[in-house]
Amino acid sequence: MKNFFVYVTLLMIMAYSGCNKSDDEIPEVFNETCNPISFEGLDFSIDGDISSVFDPLGDPYNNYLECVNDCAEVDPDDPDCMMDCLYSSGLMPLGGAYTLVIYITNISQIDITITIDPGTWFLPESGDYQPMLVVVTIPITVLVGETITVSIPVFCLASDKSAPDESSDYNICELVNLDCLTDIVNILRTKDFSLITTMEVMEIQANIWYCTEGQEVDFEFLNSLPDIQ
Repeated sequence: MKNFFVYVTLLMIMAYSGCNKSDDEIPEVFNETCNPISFEGLDFSIDGDISSVFDPLGDPYNNYLECVNDCAEVDPDDPDCMMDCLYSSGLMPLGGAYTLVIYITNISQIDITITIDPGTWFLPESGDYQPMLVVVTIPITVLVGETITVSIPVFCLASDKSAPDESSDYNICELVNLDCLTDIVNILRTKDFSLITTMEVMEIQANIWYCTEGQEVDFEFLNSLPDIQ
């Protein structure tokens, strides 16, 4: 049982630190201008506090614990198995290396459905944190008078900055303009993330950093990922 909780703690640390490179790598800084998006009839805020979606009484959390326990018993040295538990349990959404959380209240008199499109990005209010990028389509429906919390799968855009946490607030911005990011998004929006491994997600993240740092992107790898059928 002790080992089980050690693995859970390790997995949480890995999830929170997934958007950081080593300190000795100094990349260029992603510095696009944010053109803010607003949604008529909706009041919303965005932050990096993923603890708000970890409901210890909910099915996803229980599924996650069961999955991690199975991994620890079958092969405790397999980090892929434990990382995949975050996604297979439904605790974290498919389509990114990290998660932002959006809190939405419908203040209108009708039900509202919005779509966060691939290429949408999030600008932190503090320069200490990384901007974040969406590469999958995210539909959200909010009923009249309802307040919901939605996990948004994202990739990180500036590896010299900190990963999002409970102190990081974000603004939602229109589509990115950087050519290599646009190319990456156009490829990834066609891919089936349910068939993409955790290690492949990390390689996607690395290529997004290569793009924002002016390095060569491995488009052959990105194109080789499984397509949506």
